[in-house]
Amino acid sequence: MSPREVAVLRLIAEGRQCDEIATEISYSERTVRYILYGAMKRLRTRTRAHAVSHAIRAGLI
Repeated sequence: MSPREVAVLRLIAEGRQCDEIATEISYSERTVRYILYGAMKRLRTRTRAHAVSHAIRAGLI
């Protein structure tokens, strides 16, 4: 996992939406979604919640 993917997953775990994350890390909302979907693909998950829970269990967050 890249540091950007971990950062986005951590912020999603805190309950933030993509537009809030984009503002905080100075990316476009589309880039944040691209990073999120890349992380979901890498973790082989289908939903954001599943990706976050998988990352927590794996010790990434």
